[in-house]
Amino acid sequence: MTDTIQSNGSPSGLRASFGDFVPKRSTGLKLLLVCGLALLMAIPALFVYGVVSERSDGERRAFNDVASKVGGEQTVLGPVLAIPYSYAPDAEKPGEIVYGTGLVYPETGAISANVDVKERQRGIHLVPIYSVDTDITAVFDPADFSAAWPRGATPIWTDARFYVGLRDPKGLKDTISASANGAPLTFEPATQNGNATYAPVPHSDLRLAGAEVEGLADVTDKITIRTDITFSGAGRLAFAPFARDTDVQMTSNWPSPSFTGGVLPDDHAIGDNDTGFEANWRVPYLARGIAGAGPRLSLYDVTAYDKADLAVRFIREANPYQSVQRALKYGAMFIGLVFLTYFLFEVTSHLRAHPAQYVLVGLAQTIFYLLLLALSEKTSFDIAFLAASGMTVTLISTYAISVFRSRIYGLRAFIVLSGIYGLIYLLMRAEDNALIAGAFASFAAIAATMWMTRNIDWYGDPPVEA
Repeated sequence: MTDTIQSNGSPSGLRASFGDFVPKRSTGLKLLLVCGLALLMAIPALFVYGVVSERSDGERRAFNDVASKVGGEQTVLGPVLAIPYSYAPDAEKPGEIVYGTGLVYPETGAISANVDVKERQRGIHLVPIYSVDTDITAVFDPADFSAAWPRGATPIWTDARFYVGLRDPKGLKDTISASANGAPLTFEPATQNGNATYAPVPHSDLRLAGAEVEGLADVTDKITIRTDITFSGAGRLAFAPFARDTDVQMTSNWPSPSFTGGVLPDDHAIGDNDTGFEANWRVPYLARGIAGAGPRLSLYDVTAYDKADLAVRFIREANPYQSVQRALKYGAMFIGLVFLTYFLFEVTSHLRAHPAQYVLVGLAQTIFYLLLLALSEKTSFDIAFLAASGMTVTLISTYAISVFRSRIYGLRAFIVLSGIYGLIYLLMRAEDNALIAGAFASFAAIAATMWMTRNIDWYGDPPVEA
């Protein structure tokens, strides 16, 4: 018995090809192809992410430009007392004199701040800037003064100064009005204690202003320093816990504060666009963890950025760049959900969608993020999202009518896509809850797909809906 010879010279019994092992029009292979396309469509989303980062950098440049002219992020230091001293560390060498500067923090300190925030336009960006009126009261106990210098040292009272500080004096809008027990004080710019022989005022990244008070060596009663400072700034406002026991009360017309710094407010109330917010901080002596007076104290201990200060950041309630970036992190998942919808339409319609049609649908979703970004820079984020998502859902749903040749599938696509884009909006707004919302939504989508395709012959043609 001989084998039949084919035209190519190979025996028919030995003929084999890839098509013999892979069924034609395999639904399973199509699903794998759709999943691969969904991953590939994440590449254009990365380019959109780059555009978002670039626009976000533009916003930061606009903020820095405006902030540099109004004072920037301000930190306020209430009155503290710096006392220079001298001493001979070696009793056998009395001619060798060492100089230093000790600090005395007030026994109690209270700050009342009224903050008026306005937005200034820079290009297409709005930058929150503020004007602050502060009323600061500090009470010093002369019994604490002796702790400011080492044992055996001699205080130099003629060069003792009360100091207040501001991160950027450029923001000052008026002279500093101050008094000590009712007697007026005059503050002047200072970086050290008047005499270059003395050590400078212990380190602080604030610019200081000093005022002299006569007769400190003979004072026995408590000294009350009252200070009014009016200044401007941008973005962030902080107050140092400058006293052993510090109270800060702040009121503002800004509706969306973000409380930062080393200590959160004890209580706060946030109203609407008309009432703004109120916040109160209290830092008691033991909670502050810094001695009330001493020769080795540093102002940095109470002014350290985001570690010791009491701060609030004035931010826009809806930052479009942060919202779009958050949604782009789930871009591959949302493209996959839309592709999965189209695949299920293929299964139920008995019609085929070409891979090129999937690519077009994926590109439409990528452009959605560009539309959202562009529109949100010109109008409110909610209106921008409604417009961009409405355009995208309408486009993809209308395209489904053409692909599957039925208005029913266009309507189904509109309903499903509306739910998907509603989920996108939820993730943009959810912030800390975005992960759990995205995880449950993905699980629900996969579960629904498993149920709808439970009776499919993955090796053969797709059946009618089960």
